[in-house]
Amino acid sequence: MLSAGCARVFHVKVDSINAGAAALGSTFAIYPGNQNTDPNDLQFREYALYLTRALTIIGYTPAAEGSSPDIEIYLSYGMGDAVQHVSSYNVPVYGQTGVESFTYTNATRTSAGFSTISNTYETPQYGITGFTTQTDTYTTYPKYIIIDAYDAKSAVQGSQMKQLFKTSISSQGASRELRKVFPYMLAGAAKYIGTNTGEEIGINMSADNEIIPQIKGITVNKGN
Repeated sequence: MLSAGCARVFHVKVDSINAGAAALGSTFAIYPGNQNTDPNDLQFREYALYLTRALTIIGYTPAAEGSSPDIEIYLSYGMGDAVQHVSSYNVPVYGQTGVESFTYTNATRTSAGFSTISNTYETPQYGITGFTTQTDTYTTYPKYIIIDAYDAKSAVQGSQMKQLFKTSISSQGASRELRKVFPYMLAGAAKYIGTNTGEEIGINMSADNEIIPQIKGITVNKGN
């Protein structure tokens, strides 16, 4: 998810496969991929709008209302069970490691010659005396988005549509809110939607990447 620091970084994984790149400029419509999700569900409509913006950025065109799209896209999303993590690490223990001794000798002239007096001073020395083990426990939540695309023009009566591509996006972090991270997940994976990655790949994206406000529909005023 988001890493702390001066420049926050978002971590996302993408696994995409296709049957040949769909033609950019093709029109599309988005439908619920989750079972029993109503197309008018407000949460689905918000996520579908984010995906519409992401697809538009990479070159696809939303189908006009009432028209038949070239591509039917089924959007699925959700969260997995919480995952507990345990991290152990060593912490140094500081204490007295020894004593540094210094002897000072003073010579005094007497009638018989010289007399010496010696004084010894000791200074404690401090440093690492050992290590103690500490353990931290934290929880993360896996989140996923699945984008299934089909050729709407390939269906004939009694047959299934040809699948064009399937793009799976996942991320894991401390946030329990899929709604909060959904646009970040799409932003990180946008350029790989509809492609063939060959395997699951990891992506690190700056949280201030300019594509994020585009997907959120936020207008950014750039200074002169």
